Amino acid sequence: MKFITLVCCVTLTFVCQAAGQKITSFYSSTEAKHVAVLVDSALEKNPVIDHLYHLCPGYGGYELIHRGGDLRSIIDIKFGKTVSNLMGPTFKRTRGSFPHKANHVVEWRGMLKENHFTPHAIIYRMAGTIEVEGKQVTKTTLIVVALNKGKSVILGSFSGDGESKKAKALADSILEK
Repeated sequence: MKFITLVCCVTLTFVCQAAGQKITSFYSSTEAKHVAVLVDSALEKNPVIDHLYHLCPGYGGYELIHRGGDLRSIIDIKFGKTVSNLMGPTFKRTRGSFPHKANHVVEWRGMLKENHFTPHAIIYRMAGTIEVEGKQVTKTTLIVVALNKGKSVILGSFSGDGESKKAKALADSILEK
């Protein structure tokens, strides 16, 4: 099965290159200095609980909403006026307690034709805490989201060896359909 997926991805890459297109990655940030901070407990004098709601720039008409509270955070996908709420599926795929976005990086997978980038998926890292031998340990998971206008969905998640390569292959498999 892995071999067939690899062959399909390589074939797709050659077909796209022959047509003057290539699958590539662009990156965006969820860091507060790069986004529209709509709400953030870090800016309040005495917040009762931590919370945030940031509108983050994206590509191809998409925006990201980085939101959270109580030591948890997620990314929702906004396209036009429609928002895909990914909280439940994200939490189910993140290992451990207090799932949260692990860093500020979001990888956008898409097709580049001349100077026009059309995204088809995003990949980002979530983290959660588990107990191992009486100690709290952070475990991370890459989340892969298919961008489908106002109906974005989580395709899968990966942890461990080869996670980045597997996440990109899954993201790019959208183009085969």
